[in-house]
Formats: sequence, C-alpha cells, structure tokens
Amino acid sequence: MNESGLKISIVVTCYNYAKYLRLAIDSALAQTYSNVEIIVVDDGSTDNSGAIIGSYGDRVKAIRQSNQGHIAACNGGYAEAAGDVVVFLDADDVLLRSMATEVAAAWTPTSAKVQYDLDIIDGSGADLGRKFCNFVDGYDAPRVKAEFQSGATYRWPVTAGNAYSKWFLDLVMPLTVALAPDGMLNTVAPVYGDIVTVPNSLASYRIHGNNLWASNGADLTRLPERIHHRQVEISILREHAARKGVSLPAVNPMDFEIAFINYRLMSLKLGARYAGMEADSPMRLWMRGLALMRSELMPWRMKLIHVVWLSALVLSPRWLASRLIALRFNRAMYLQPVRRTVTGMLRRVSGPAR
Repeated sequence: MNESGLKISIVVTCYNYAKYLRLAIDSALAQTYSNVEIIVVDDGSTDNSGAIIGSYGDRVKAIRQSNQGHIAACNGGYAEAAGDVVVFLDADDVLLRSMATEVAAAWTPTSAKVQYDLDIIDGSGADLGRKFCNFVDGYDAPRVKAEFQSGATYRWPVTAGNAYSKWFLDLVMPLTVALAPDGMLNTVAPVYGDIVTVPNSLASYRIHGNNLWASNGADLTRLPERIHHRQVEISILREHAARKGVSLPAVNPMDFEIAFINYRLMSLKLGARYAGMEADSPMRLWMRGLALMRSELMPWRMKLIHVVWLSALVLSPRWLASRLIALRFNRAMYLQPVRRTVTGMLRRVSGPAR
C-alpha cells in the first residue's frame, strides 16, 4: 500500500507509567513510515506522565481524561484516530521502527487486522530471548481462516502485536468489556475479515510484574480469573457471530488454545476451581495438548517444549507441580543471570570487537 493511501494511527495509553512512557512515545515517533499520527491518552495519571506528554508539543495529540481504566483510554484514543489502521500501544511496551512500514505492506482492504510477533523484554528492557506468538511462514490468512472454522479460534498476540483496520473497529467499538481490550478485539476479528500475519517481531512486550495477568504462580486466583475472562470473550464471540450470520463449530475454543489447556491443567494440579472443570481431567487436557501440537504451525522446538512441559506437569504430584508452575512463571528471574553469564563468557572468548 502506498504511504499516501494508508494512514496509521498509533494510540499510546498510559496510567502512571512515566517510567516507560517516553520509550513508548519515542518508538512511535521513530517509525520509518511517514503517514503516521500519534495519539497519547493519559488516563488520569498522578505521576509525571502528563509533563512527559506535554514535552512533545504538537508532535503528538494529547488526550487527558480522569482515571476511568484501560478500556476507556482505548475508547478515547480510538474516537480521535483518523487513520485507516489503528495500533494500541500500552505505555510500557515499545514498537520497532519498521512496524508501520511492514503493516502497510501487508494490509489489504479485507483485513480486519494485521498481527505480528512480539519480543519479550523485562522491566529494564533486556531481551528475555522469547517471542509471542512464534509465527512462521505459512501462517497466512487462509490458514487462520481454516483454524477458525475448525476451532473458533487462532493464535494472536497481545495488544502491541495487532494493527486493526479502522473499518473493523467502527463495527465493534466503543468497547464495553471490563478489561483486556485486545482479547475481545482479537477474538471477534475473524468474524468480520481476514487476519494477516507478518512472521517478524515488530514490537516488544514488557514483563515487569505489574502486567494485567502478572503472576508468580503462587496466587491460585489468577488462573481461574484468566479462564473465566476467556469464557466471557468466547460468549461475546458467539454473540457477534450470530449477529453476522457466521456459523461457529460446536467446540470449546479453549481446547484449541495451548495457553488455556495449560491454565486449566495447572488449575487442576493446584486444586484451583474454575467453571467447566467437571468436563476436564489432567489426562484429557494432556491428550488435547498433544493433539494440538501435531496440528499447530509453529517451530518444532516450541512444540517440543510444550510437549515436555505438559508431560512433566501431568505426571507430577501436587507438591512438585506447584514448584514447576512457580518456576515457569518466574523463569525470567532464573534464566537472565545465566544468559548474561554465557554472553559475557562468549565475549571474553571472542576477544575485543574490531
């Protein structure tokens, strides 16, 4: 798509994230694509976020509102967006400079959204060596459509990994869900149009302990909360599909989502209760996970990791399962020192750069 023909709006939403805000805004301003507008929504921050936003002058469009929550901030930014495509950027995340360029190149008039991988970084910005969702070539619009037709779901990244067509947002916004706007938007998007995937990392998602679904694996309420929230999103999907006359398969979409196979299995192993658990068992979820890994289009290394993890979890007694789950949620804390040590050793062995 020619730059003059496609305008991209980047909506930065912030509440008391002054620590990261400048990095987010700078990443939006640094786009190599010229036809971009930046809207920054300050949701009643009480730190110095307002001053940081003000320092950019007319390079960004600033919206100041009383504290109403993330959904209201997204709604406010969307209402001011003049672009053909809208990207919602949480203030603790950052975009790669090529994001808008690659989105514009991939976008088509029938695209409900363009999605792409996210690099996972920690609070200091260090790369944790992981991606979300680990897309590969071949995960294209026809593949997504086929997955949606069989399982009523597909693989999608969180907020910063999605660029939504304005025509799609006009059909479903303003949002009325309680939280997690990306979940609702991504869930219903295939009902309205194509899902185009760019198999590259075009943004970074920051994990710092205060994320919406942050957990250390010890809080038993977090897993059932995630499951319940996903069940609400699936109910919303069914409403939109019925409204559009789109037929959905008679399946539980969470049986086709490795994350929610994981959350349900973890809940069962920890003794945490969730709606619908009567139909689940550790063995059933393990078998469902293995079946999903056979059909999923993802790197074989990731498939192997999922298989090993699910097998270890299903075979573990509760005391060991709780330790494995805590390790999983806190793996960055343990792996980062190892990664730094290995990197330092390699640098010493290779000698000074020439």
